[in-house]
Order: sequence, then structure tokens, then C-alpha cells
Amino acid sequence: MIIFLLLIAFPLTIQGMITYYDYSSSLERRTADYTVQIADQVNRNLDRTLIELQRLSLMPLYDQQLLAILRQYSQPGLRQQRPTLEEMEKMSQYISGAAYNRPEVKGIQFITGSGYIFSNVDPNLISFYIDPQKESWYPRVKEADGAFVVIPTHAPSYYFTDGQSYFSVARLIREPNTNNVLGMMKIDLKLDVFRQILANLKFADEGSFMVVNGSNEPFFEESKNIFTDTVELVHSGRFPNETRSDTIEIKGKKVLAVVDYSAYSGLKVISLIPIEALLKETIRLRNFTMGLAGVCLISGGLLAIYFSFRITEPLLKLKQKMFRVEQGHFNESVPVLSFDEIGQLGKGFNRMVEEINRLVNEVYVIGLREKEAELAALQSQINPHFIYNTLESINMMAVRGRNAEASEMVTALGKLLRYTVDKYDRCVSLEEELNATASYVKILQVRYGERLEVIFDVEEGLQQAAVPRLIFQPLVENAIYHGIGDCEEGGTVWITAARFENDLLLSVRDNGRGLTERELERIQQSLQEPDYPSWESGGRRRGGLALRNISQRIILMFGQTYELHIDGSPGEGTAVTLTIPISLEG
Repeated sequence: MIIFLLLIAFPLTIQGMITYYDYSSSLERRTADYTVQIADQVNRNLDRTLIELQRLSLMPLYDQQLLAILRQYSQPGLRQQRPTLEEMEKMSQYISGAAYNRPEVKGIQFITGSGYIFSNVDPNLISFYIDPQKESWYPRVKEADGAFVVIPTHAPSYYFTDGQSYFSVARLIREPNTNNVLGMMKIDLKLDVFRQILANLKFADEGSFMVVNGSNEPFFEESKNIFTDTVELVHSGRFPNETRSDTIEIKGKKVLAVVDYSAYSGLKVISLIPIEALLKETIRLRNFTMGLAGVCLISGGLLAIYFSFRITEPLLKLKQKMFRVEQGHFNESVPVLSFDEIGQLGKGFNRMVEEINRLVNEVYVIGLREKEAELAALQSQINPHFIYNTLESINMMAVRGRNAEASEMVTALGKLLRYTVDKYDRCVSLEEELNATASYVKILQVRYGERLEVIFDVEEGLQQAAVPRLIFQPLVENAIYHGIGDCEEGGTVWITAARFENDLLLSVRDNGRGLTERELERIQQSLQEPDYPSWESGGRRRGGLALRNISQRIILMFGQTYELHIDGSPGEGTAVTLTIPISLEG
């Protein structure tokens, strides 16, 4: 009993440990992947927003009236000169149009060289004049020298009674022709732009989320009271300007740190999640697994003794019967003495054996007989077809008085008949098939004379390869009668056999009249249709019967993966290629 309980406890313990650590690492991995995706999505949305703002900041360069107004107030000495009502109205219309439907924009400011501010903000909430030289953000804009610049979170001095922080994008506006500085455009964005991006994204229940630039200056932070010194943490240099995820240690605690860096904006999205917070669910699962393992251990020890005796004996009998079935005895059955699971297993085994027996006798055997019948029917369609054509040729020669040549044709025909009628093998060697084809060619060469040339090209070592009987003769017949038979200058037929990996490629090619695209399409359709339509217009040539028979024989004998392929073009001849599995053992 002690050994038995140990055998139960040991696998349960190992399984519990493996499950716990695997689930923990899997959870941590999935969380890291999910957080990486979220950080990447946040950065993509930020890039999209900044790209739109960058385009918006370039639009003033194409408005000549706006440039004229900025040019008029571009000199610092014009500080006391106020814009006219018409100029203010023009600037107000432009700025209002640019800020339309952009709730994330606090204000769009055009700051002239004289310090005057054109803005869409309520005049009671913003100053009309500032000295940009005294602003902390101005050196960034000046250093950018007309390029688009992103300014970290700050509290603009030109807002009255606001006190809120914003982050901004800005650029110097230069005269397109003279490159003189006319002023600057500054767009202040609410921090809600980050909250809107995060609204549909779910982060961990505990952790910290930050957005900083390449110099680790803060733009946005949302922390759930786990890290109180995030500024010091960011400036520690542990988050370089690159996209990465890693497990780091902060004040003795392991933390999953995910950093996503945008090469476009230079912003980094940083997410910090304590590993301990991730594994809360895992710890509950571990405790539940340990408790369940204890219950199972006690229950298993009590029940195993009782059930082992009831299970062992019928299972041994079932095993013996299964061994008999493996040896091919499908009439075996087990006695069913109970109605429990073992009894149901015995009933299922009996039904399975009966079904196997039925399938073997009714499906497998009958299916083989049906295939044999189909092969016999297809082959019987081929034999009369070529015998009829050969006898017609002999008759024509006898009428013309060429008796010696007719005798040769009769001899060749006799060889063909012995090959066709006397042999009942479905497959023969390639050498035998080529010899029979040579006899058929000899008959036609007597008729066509020098107009017909047939070339055999067989790769060395394939003479004993197994091929379907009467596979070449119908293809040669088609090539001669339908390809070069009507050509006055005659033609050549190439019969080739080559090996390609584990397949045997058999090809019959001629240099006759070829096939049009329409004729090729008809041939392909005839190979699929249930009837046997002619493959050429006019109803005079009926090569479709032979080609269809060969195609069906290949499919029946070797399966759907092997096929007959036809190719040709007008005046370039026709090629028929068969692909079958290679077999050199008969």
C-alpha cells in the first residue's frame, strides 16, 4: 500500500510542479507579448497623431495671406503694433479651421517675431504678447531651425489661471523664398490624448505606464502606487532607446519591463508590471492543485484496492481478444458480464470487431472487384480500337498489291495480338511495352514509308520498370494519325522514358500540326466528363477515347495524384506525358 501511494503521490507532485512553473512562465510570456503589443499600439497611435500635427504645421507655408500677416509682424521692434481687425479675423479663421474636430488640442498659437500671439484660445485666458527668449521650450524650437520638434510636458506661461501641463509640437515658420524667420507655430496638446489612446487598452491591475522621449524627459505617467520614484528610475539609464522586454529587479522585486521605442517621434513607451502581481492567479492555482492532489491521493488509495480486482480480470480477457484481432481473426468477441464501464468497453469492442469484419468483406473486397471490373472494361475498349485501325491499314496495302509488306504487317499484328490477348497482367515491364509499341510502329512505317520516323529514348536502368499494359500504343496512334498523318512531308515521333525522383515520366511527342488552345481545352474537358466526346472539332478525329481511357486507368491504378498531361501549340507538335510511380520490382 505504501508503494502504491508513492506511485500516486510522485507523479502528482511532479505534474503539479511542472504545471505550476509552466503556467507561470506561460502567463508571464503571454503578458509580456500582450504588453509589447499594447506599447507598440500606443506608439503607433502617437506616431499617427504626430504625423497629422506635422502636416498641420506645414500648411501655413502654402497660405500667402497668412505668411503676409506673419511677415508684417516678424520684427521684434513692432511689439507695440497691434494687428488690424481684418488680420485678426483672417488668422482666427485659419486657426479655428485647423483646430476643428481636434478635441485633444488645447490651443494652436502663431507667435510672431514681435512676440504677438494669434490663438484660438479665449482671449480672456491667454496673453497677447510673450518674449519667446524667456520660455524654457524656445531653445528646442530654435535648435530645430525650422524642423518639427516635440516638446515635453510643461506649463505654458501665456495661459492665465490655468496651471495645467501640456506637451507641444512646434516649428519655426520661414519665408519660402528668402528663408527668413517669420515666427513660429506651436500646438499645445492635452494629456488626455494619452488617456484616449489607453481607453480601449487593458493593462495589468498593478504597474506603471510612462511615455518619455529619448532624453528620458516625461510626457505622461500613470502609476498604480507601486513605484514612487519613477523619475529616478527612468533617469537611471536602464531603459535605452530601443524596443525590448525583459525581467529586471527594482528594490528587490522582479518586474516585467517592456519598452517600445519609436524611431519617428523618438518617444519611448515604458510599462512596468511586478511579477508578483502577475502570479497571483498562479499561486491560487498552485494551492488548489496541492489540495486537490491530497484529496485524490487519499481517495485513490482507498478506491484502488477495490477496483483493481474488478478491473484486472476482464481487461486481461479483453487484451487477449484484441491480440487475436491483431492477428486477423475478426470473429472474436468477449463475454459481457456487467453493465459498468468494463462491460460497455466489451460491448464496444464486439461492435468494433463486427464493423471491421463487415467493412473488410463488404467494402474492401467489393471495392477491389469494382476496380478490377472497371479496369477490364477500360482495357476492352482499347483493344478493338487499335485492332480495327491496324486491319484497315493491312486492307489498304493488300488492295494496292504490296503483298510482302502486308505479310510483315500481319506478322507484326500477330505479335500485338499475342501481347494484347494472351497476357492478363495489368502491369508489364517497360521493355515488353516498348517491344509491342515497336511492332505497332513497324506496321505504320510500312504504310507511311520514309514520311514516318519514330525515335525511342529510354533512360538506362528503366527497362524492367513496371508500367500499365497498352499505355504507349494509343498515344503513338494519336500522334501519327492526328499529328503528322496529314502532313505531306511527314514527321517524327519521340517515345521517351525517364526517371524523376520517385516517379516515372513516359512521354510521346510529335512535330506535327499541334493543337490550338480551344482543342487543348476540349481535351481537358473530355478527360473529366462522364461521356467520351471527340477532342477535335468536325467529328473526324476521336483521340479523346484513348486519352480518357489512359487517364482513367492511371487514376484507378495509382490514385488522383498521378495524371496525364497534354501540351501543344499550332505548328509546333503535341506532347502527352504520363506520370506514374516508379517500381523496379515488378
